Amino acid sequence: MSIRELKEIQNEIIRKNKKINTIFTVLAVIAIPITIILSNNTRLDFRMMAFFLFFELIFCFAVCAITKTVVNGRDMVKFREIFKNVFVVTALKKTFDEIEYNVNQGFSESDIDNYGFLDTADSFSSNDYISGKYKNISFEQSDLEIEERHETTDSDGHKTVTYIPIFVGRYMIFDFNKSFKANVQVASKNFCANRLPWGQKYSKVKMEDMEFNKLFSVYTSMEHDAFYLLTPHFIDKIKTLRNQLNSNMMLGFLDNRLHVAIDNGKDSFEWNVLKPIDEKEISDLITKDIKIITDFVDELNLDNDLFKKE
Repeated sequence: MSIRELKEIQNEIIRKNKKINTIFTVLAVIAIPITIILSNNTRLDFRMMAFFLFFELIFCFAVCAITKTVVNGRDMVKFREIFKNVFVVTALKKTFDEIEYNVNQGFSESDIDNYGFLDTADSFSSNDYISGKYKNISFEQSDLEIEERHETTDSDGHKTVTYIPIFVGRYMIFDFNKSFKANVQVASKNFCANRLPWGQKYSKVKMEDMEFNKLFSVYTSMEHDAFYLLTPHFIDKIKTLRNQLNSNMMLGFLDNRLHVAIDNGKDSFEWNVLKPIDEKEISDLITKDIKIITDFVDELNLDNDLFKKE
């Protein structure tokens, strides 16, 4: 697997897309005059004619997009796998020890349910599983997409089902450097609004930092441990991380491990198959995605085992 092979697959996808675009453009050019002629012959008014023309264009765009996906499906899967192996795995091995990476697998739905920090709702998917060590701290991470099913009924009784994303981002688990008995959750105020199981299960705690209380809600099964874990210094670090990420996030303390969910609406370690291969830009992108992992270890000083020794 090489960059040359990656570019060859990309060029083939682009070539097929151009061919499909040409075919559907010709069909649209043919269909529009026919629609106008038929509209005139049947004496349809201007609004009805405009409606049919609009529908034809939307239909053409939709069928064109579906055709591209079907025709290029296998090549797109191959492109993604080669991209991950050529660029992502190489970068991960430079930063982490004992690295394990699986492009197509992630955390299972049952795992996330058992942790209890996120409601897995009606549709759940996960990929880009990574595990390894950084500064001798073991971690796991994966992308998650969780959607909620919505059903609407129009005036004629026709039902429409749509799936609305409630979480799209990254879930990470780190070894934690303090031992604790209680379970604690720290969530941004707008994080998965009304979909936090622990918010219904445990008591809410106010910290002494007023700014922190405006940004986060804290839930715990034992108030003493919440204050033990969330020291003023640790709280400052959480605020710093939130500002750096500019995203809603959740921190959960469970079984002496730190769980982190970042709702940033992004799929990590990805590259647009139609975008020219720029090795410098790709390297910067992957470095930025890796930094999200390392920042939590560095900022929160998770490699400091002083408390474990005590």
